[in-house]
Amino acid sequence: MFNLYSEAILRNITDMEGAKVGGRNITNLRYADDSVLIAKSQENLQALLSVVTYESESMRLRIIARKTECMVVFKKQVRPQCVIQCKNTKIKQVEKFMYLGFTISSNAKCDQEIKKRIAMSKEVFRKMGTIFKSRNVQFGTKVQVLNAYVWSVLVYGRECWTISKEMEKSLLPVEMWFLRKNVSNFMDREENKRRSLAPGRDR
Repeated sequence: MFNLYSEAILRNITDMEGAKVGGRNITNLRYADDSVLIAKSQENLQALLSVVTYESESMRLRIIARKTECMVVFKKQVRPQCVIQCKNTKIKQVEKFMYLGFTISSNAKCDQEIKKRIAMSKEVFRKMGTIFKSRNVQFGTKVQVLNAYVWSVLVYGRECWTISKEMEKSLLPVEMWFLRKNVSNFMDREENKRRSLAPGRDR
């Protein structure tokens, strides 16, 4: 039901000025009750929020200003100020925020997100250690589990990444780290098997 209301509200800002992406005018992103308004200027963003606020109230819905944040994506050293208000309440400006599990930074870089993904994937790998160390699980199966449960955590949202040379150097060894851990366990198992099958020697 909420999605129907949201669609009706945000339909009113479709033709307003937002940001050009691939030649298309984008004014908002939304998933369930997580909505983001996008504009190239403070004035346009304020206009979008004002329309959304008005249309929401006409449907007896309310935007909670204290839970709403605004952010400016920029590349300069000095952060531009963004003064946006919702019903005479100033919206808090932040340098990063989380959207659908993805950290968006105001400097348009993904360094923090990539570092977070590397740490999260390694933590998943450690939690599934009993599978990767098990002698009853074949190596091929372990690789499939690695791709499904660990690698997927690492590369979540990669379509949106802007990768610096530093982050590229950090990412390249990660896959090898996972595989090396698997291969190491596999080789240890094979070595133990070989030793157990080796004939005894008379002294």
